[in-house]
Amino acid sequence: MSQVTAACKEQKVALITGGLSGIGLGLVKHYLRDNFHIVVFDIVAPDALNTHCDKATYQLMTGLHVSYFQVNIANNKQVQHAVKSMVTELGRPNLVVNCAGILRAGEFASLSADDFTASYQINVLGSRHLAAACLPLMHSGDHFAFIASMAGTVGIYGYSAYGSSKFAVLGMAQCIRAEYAPKGITISVICPPEIDTPMVIQEIKTMHPATRILKDFAGRLTLPQALKGITRGLDKRQFMIVPGSKAKCTLWLNRLTPIWVQNWVIDIIVKWQAR
Repeated sequence: MSQVTAACKEQKVALITGGLSGIGLGLVKHYLRDNFHIVVFDIVAPDALNTHCDKATYQLMTGLHVSYFQVNIANNKQVQHAVKSMVTELGRPNLVVNCAGILRAGEFASLSADDFTASYQINVLGSRHLAAACLPLMHSGDHFAFIASMAGTVGIYGYSAYGSSKFAVLGMAQCIRAEYAPKGITISVICPPEIDTPMVIQEIKTMHPATRILKDFAGRLTLPQALKGITRGLDKRQFMIVPGSKAKCTLWLNRLTPIWVQNWVIDIIVKWQAR
């Protein structure tokens, strides 16, 4: 065993998927400061990191306390193989946060079957594959977190593919929480509002006006603001983590408001935007 590997064995291990950008990269930086050894799963080939990433991210991914694996989260065999390799080199994960995901947005008629298939393969089945590979290895006191979305708590115009996939992640997390609570393994599901990440910035360019208004109810966070709320919730081991005060208020308003009232409000907004 190398000295580097021996040193890593003495550290807690955090596995973060989608760790090259957005929330995933932010969590990598955060948990490095907490003296974790970080394992990153992402889809980019290791020999392409220097051209895909900026200099700072490349140095981070190739640093002493980060282990990088190329993994397509939608491919169960790849996930299983990478998790086994991680355990052999570093030990079991003490913390897992599945940040890998895609956003396919637009009116239902504009979304193809492939858009729905990709959304479910990555957002839903990817979550399942990672949980199935990691949870049997985890011990009491360990922590597994899914990333859903505020769009997984209420239907939003233009989000039939993305929103329904995140509804599924939220439901899966709630079922798994009940099964693993007796084992002492904490399950969390993170439901952020809109965050200034590369994925969202790209979506805004073609966002329907009605979608824009509905998303504004839950507010918009900078990445540092979102990370502050997410890491605070993970530290407290909350089940449902909703960063942002407007997003929290929107969640409770949705829970307390009858569905017919929600639909009525959405219909008014859509009609108003159609004028």
